[in-house]
Amino acid sequence: MRISSAMLADQAQVHSGKLFVLGGGFDTIRTRSVPAVHKALSVVLVAEVEPAERDTDLNIEVTLMDEDMKPLGARAVGTLRVGEAPTHRPGQRSVVPLAIPFFDLRFPEEKGYVFRVSHGDQEVTRIPFWVLVVPPPPT
Repeated sequence: MRISSAMLADQAQVHSGKLFVLGGGFDTIRTRSVPAVHKALSVVLVAEVEPAERDTDLNIEVTLMDEDMKPLGARAVGTLRVGEAPTHRPGQRSVVPLAIPFFDLRFPEEKGYVFRVSHGDQEVTRIPFWVLVVPPPPT
């Protein structure tokens, strides 16, 4: 399995094998102060599953870490199992969209963060982003 696309989004869902993304592709969360709590965001992935990996359990873990790769407690763990689709040609990969929601994420400092995506013991991608304190506009 490999990840061909990864991003953050305000919201995302998968329906009928298609990915629906709202407010996706950002790399900065702006806040008035820290610590900050971000109500909701989704980690959006497109996985490519090889024919030899079909009908097996593919373990996936998504972990929120700071820029020093220290885990911050938010984590999603799951198992992906992809079967043979009747429309696949022999040897064709399966493209699998994934939307993994996170709620009430706490960011203690203004700095860089990363969602680390692993398959088994192997890191398959990282989604880096920043939390930036922005002062309120003058009144």
